[in-house]
Amino acid sequence: MRRILASLTALALTAALAGSAAAADYTLKLGHDQTDGHPYDLGVKKFADEVKAGTNGAVEIKIFPAAQLGNSAEQIEGLKLGTQDIALAAFSHASQFCKELGLFGAPFLFKDDAHFAAVFDGPVGQEIDAACKKRYDISLLSTFTSGYRLLFNGKHPVEKPEDLQGLKIRVMGGEADALTWKVFGAIPAPMPYSEVYSALQAGVIDGAENEAASVLANKFYEAAPYFAQTDHLVLPMGLFISAKTMAKLPPEHQKMVAEAAKKAAIWERDYITQRNAKALDEM
Repeated sequence: MRRILASLTALALTAALAGSAAAADYTLKLGHDQTDGHPYDLGVKKFADEVKAGTNGAVEIKIFPAAQLGNSAEQIEGLKLGTQDIALAAFSHASQFCKELGLFGAPFLFKDDAHFAAVFDGPVGQEIDAACKKRYDISLLSTFTSGYRLLFNGKHPVEKPEDLQGLKIRVMGGEADALTWKVFGAIPAPMPYSEVYSALQAGVIDGAENEAASVLANKFYEAAPYFAQTDHLVLPMGLFISAKTMAKLPPEHQKMVAEAAKKAAIWERDYITQRNAKALDEM
């Protein structure tokens, strides 16, 4: 009888411990607009794993890829309203709410990857965070990168500036993005990312621009097989958190979330550089 009771007690304790380990004190929703398995997606999964480990399971982050929570602008709005906790979104999209971010849609800003890291991991990154908190009640945890972006279109090869004349190119929502392609001679067409593939197929746009890993992941090359390695932009991708969400977390969890975001950004920057090179070779 003692052995049976001991066994039952052990089973009960095991079940109780398993239940407590599975139940997080805080469950946060994170969204982005890329496909499952994209480097951005892997980067936020790295972030979620770091947070879970660092808080001993007290904070769990559930990831919703492929614009399941809306397009990037809608997700940023969700942070403000408190209906979404975290979003990975391009600065160009977030600039609709935090105007200071619009600067980074300008082309040819960064010398190399080290320059990019020095900007966003230093005082400039802190200034952006402060501006976003003041202007829109959201916080910039860290900055991922797209790597260098290229132009792709379905009309003809682009080998010189004149080849851009009249091409209708999808751009992000930032003012600098539209102005860049207008100056280059193309016709800028602002459009949500989730609509790009169907717009290319239907001929609503002639082309778009993105990093090689995203072109491959979304199969944009099927409708737009002409590539020009312009390297015109290194897109900062902000890992933004709602100030309302951050305020709900105990200070020790806030610190862990911030540290995990920085670790994930460093990992993603290195990974996407390698992935872009492989994706371009593959295509």
